Amino acid sequence: MRNVWLICRRELGAFFFSPIAYVILVAWAGIMGFFYSQAFLNYAVASMQLMRNPQLAARYAEAGVTPTTFVLNGGVFGIIALILLFVSPLLTMRLFSEEKKEGTIELLLTYPMRDWEMLMGKYLSALLMYLIMLALTFVYPVLLSAFVEVEWSVVGAAYLGMFLMGSAFLSIGLLASSLTSNQIIAAIASFVILLLSFVMGIGAISQLMGPTVGAVMRHMSIGVHLASFTRGIIDTRDVVYLINVNILCLFLSMRSLEYYKWRG
Repeated sequence: MRNVWLICRRELGAFFFSPIAYVILVAWAGIMGFFYSQAFLNYAVASMQLMRNPQLAARYAEAGVTPTTFVLNGGVFGIIALILLFVSPLLTMRLFSEEKKEGTIELLLTYPMRDWEMLMGKYLSALLMYLIMLALTFVYPVLLSAFVEVEWSVVGAAYLGMFLMGSAFLSIGLLASSLTSNQIIAAIASFVILLLSFVMGIGAISQLMGPTVGAVMRHMSIGVHLASFTRGIIDTRDVVYLINVNILCLFLSMRSLEYYKWRG
């Protein structure tokens, strides 16, 4: 584990000694803050309307709409997957591509460490960066709790889902970076794979493929597996699927590194 931490610390240092990390964090905080504020204002307007219309308020209650789900699903949890489509390729595109381009990958592969330690160190650095980004969003449920009663069980389930989904995104980006020496190609490949995953989950598209194929497409869509978490439901099928995406992509990344070493 010492070698894993050394690689992780090296990559985090490279992140924060360049403007990439700061640009991503500022843009992330700004975008998330904008959507949260809009959702909070929408909730303020909706709550006034519900006070004047008890029947509408009863229908909202029957549908399971609460201040927590209304504001956070609309302002934080509902938009985070879309933003990660663009952010996660930026976090992972340089992890192996830059090493290959500069020729330092050969030096790393000759270090007295196992290949999986180097792989996990790089993956862990991107994951820690993502956890910092997630931690910045925790201020929104805390602010919301000052005005309404927050369902912390729903918040906890949503953060678990966002963590698992983000880790799956990063493992896909890591795999794309391990396959090329061009950072731009790695970022585009990662973005296309993630975008296709979301497109497969769109109901209108999956229905065109028939019931069987459509069900398979929806199951393979990463975005679909976040929906239950944001409602406060932890479905083991979603957890297992997202963990399997991580395992598969890390396994393929390891095979890519072994092939690169063998070819070299």
